Amino acid sequence: MSELSEKLMLKLKASSIHLGLSFLVFIVILYFILFEWYPEPFFTAQGGWLGIQIMAFVDLVLGPALTFIVFNHLKPRKEIIFDLSIVVVVQIAALLWGGYNVYTQRPVALVFWANAFYTVTSVDYSDQGIENPDFSRYSRNVPALIYSRPVTTRLENTVSMELTSKQIPVYAQVMFYEPFIENHSEVFKYQIDIDEVISRHVDLKADLHELVGDDVNRYNYIMLNAKYQNMILVFDDDGNLIGEVKTPNHDRVTGWTSMSAGFQ
Repeated sequence: MSELSEKLMLKLKASSIHLGLSFLVFIVILYFILFEWYPEPFFTAQGGWLGIQIMAFVDLVLGPALTFIVFNHLKPRKEIIFDLSIVVVVQIAALLWGGYNVYTQRPVALVFWANAFYTVTSVDYSDQGIENPDFSRYSRNVPALIYSRPVTTRLENTVSMELTSKQIPVYAQVMFYEPFIENHSEVFKYQIDIDEVISRHVDLKADLHELVGDDVNRYNYIMLNAKYQNMILVFDDDGNLIGEVKTPNHDRVTGWTSMSAGFQ
């Protein structure tokens, strides 16, 4: 075996060991993304896959690649340890950066405002000085289902406009929050015409029948406007969330607008 081949083999061995250790870390990160930070419908609606891609690159690509570049078995042991320590520090810093971004963008509530539900991220609340909000008084659901009541006074309108000017959307303004279950009858006034929608979209019809069976009209259907994928939330008459289905169009803006006639 030539010196170059031996060098490459040892580099690959070092990178493989690093990759194996990084994979164990990634499994832990994957658990938090799938089950703690982005449970359905958040994973699909709010870009859980993007979070996984970011963390996979940082953990499974960046670290092992740096190890492959810097590892040199001909160096003294102390230099090898120093080089690998720098790689670990860089990877940990990148993991903290990526984890912070994925964590702060995690959605923590589904809030009904105006005529649809919206996903609200933790950063929307932290911008109001609310860290780790507890919404148990509004909803027993995870994610929390919350009703945002309309503005009723001039003072409320003024405060709301000030918050909006700070890039805090109306549906994230907690001063208007009320329990969803106590207001679900009001919410259901804005449900979409599901018969019209499924008559034009076979795929959605199949997904819906898989969720609720043949008795489609037994349930209530409300829009969910989200960052990456709009969805339709399905409720029973008591306000219990049964599940969700993706909207027929993948275009999250124009696709939804083009269907708006069926959502009145």
